[in-house]
Amino acid sequence: MKKLVLILLTCFCFHFAQAQSLKFTLADTAILAKKPAGVLHGISGIEYIPSKKQWHLASDRGNYFIFDSITNIHDFEKRQHLAVAKKTGYWFEAIRFDPRTSTFLFAIENEYKPNKETSDTTTYVSYYDSFPSNYLIPPMHLPADNKGIEAIAVTDSGAVWIAPEAGWQGETEVGNDTIHFWKYERKKSGYSGPSSFSYVIDRSGCPLSATEQRGGISEILAMDENQLLVLERCYDEKGTKKIKAKIWQATVDGSQLKKDKNPSFDFNDHFPFTVDNLEGMSWWPDDNGKRQIVLVTDDNPGLKNNQRTQFILLKEK
Repeated sequence: MKKLVLILLTCFCFHFAQAQSLKFTLADTAILAKKPAGVLHGISGIEYIPSKKQWHLASDRGNYFIFDSITNIHDFEKRQHLAVAKKTGYWFEAIRFDPRTSTFLFAIENEYKPNKETSDTTTYVSYYDSFPSNYLIPPMHLPADNKGIEAIAVTDSGAVWIAPEAGWQGETEVGNDTIHFWKYERKKSGYSGPSSFSYVIDRSGCPLSATEQRGGISEILAMDENQLLVLERCYDEKGTKKIKAKIWQATVDGSQLKKDKNPSFDFNDHFPFTVDNLEGMSWWPDDNGKRQIVLVTDDNPGLKNNQRTQFILLKEK
């Protein structure tokens, strides 16, 4: 009887732990100087490589930065001229690293201009563990204007989650609130074909915005094999003229990704300043057992706008 009680108690505790909702509180912020000062502009992807204690940041205009000796988010500004900087031909939207197989993954949204009169923009996901890289998702036309693939997450087993910004082809209409994430299992060589999971996206955040009514998934992080943190955001251009953003915890339930009732963090709930275009998100090294995430904003092209690169550190409550 005692054994049965112990087993039931263990199962209950395990279920309770699995069902726990992760909530965050603001830990620190760093706002960099306006363009053209510094080099960290247009940042859309951020990732930490634990084995090297190295940070990788990528821009949606081709720049790539590698940082060592970062101890807090203010070091990104202090040490930005010491970063290893590379010019690439890729417009990065997300970057991830799988430490088990030393595999890098990139979400790209590149504009191709064969001449002055015409242009074409494609989105895709590539990976490489040896040169040359391979396509996980081959180039495809954007399913909606400026709405390509923005989000990648890698689990501890090496499985890869992919989320489109506003849905795949045929899913981006404002009246449709269900889109799909794709999950690829890691094999000895390459990846399996995708499994599809439905997700209800918030299309109500910026209802007056002509371009942002579709909403947008900007980034995702893997909590475990079946749980994700999902960053949703849009620009309320005709209302508050602010970015509206929330981080949601989503859990696999059959072929669905179900969001928690309440967000893990709401950037419009008494946040101390107006956030800019939230684009990149990564796990930060734990602090005494408390999980932390860092987010970075894209200050967008052009010297006339007042946007800045912002680093935001959130800590588990």
